[in-house]
Amino acid sequence: MPQLATPTTLVRESFLEAVRDLRDEGWLPQFPVEQVSADFESYVRDLILDTRGWGVPITTLWYVDGETYLGTVIVRHGLTPELRRRGGHIGYHVAPRHRRQGHATALLAETIGYTRRALGLTWLLLTCDERNAASRRVIEANAGTLEDILDGECRYWIAPEPGTTAP
Repeated sequence: MPQLATPTTLVRESFLEAVRDLRDEGWLPQFPVEQVSADFESYVRDLILDTRGWGVPITTLWYVDGETYLGTVIVRHGLTPELRRRGGHIGYHVAPRHRRQGHATALLAETIGYTRRALGLTWLLLTCDERNAASRRVIEANAGTLEDILDGECRYWIAPEPGTTAP
């Protein structure tokens, strides 16, 4: 059964396959697949130890099913002015070979629970490109309420309880 997990070497082959696919479709054009492949253990260790990004504390988790890597989620524990405009608290992707199977919706739902239990975050801001209908559906399926669209970026809030007004 798919679940969020700390990055792990157990999913090496499926992770490398996914990042090759993401690179080939132009999503991660600069990802150093060969370098990561040569020393995957160090890559995973460094990813776990990298706890700051975008000017805030972060947690990186993988969505896995046994030895199969399905996707990545990055939780930003706070918001800078830039993250309020674009980025929000949660960024995620699903490996191309595992898209359109409900994984993004399930990954986001599990991440929302994690942010509340482990980090004490209540209000969550998620953003996506206005043209990304799939991401919009995933966020809306997880009770995201569209606040506005700024420069082509949709800004959604997920409330701690249904019906609560956004901050």
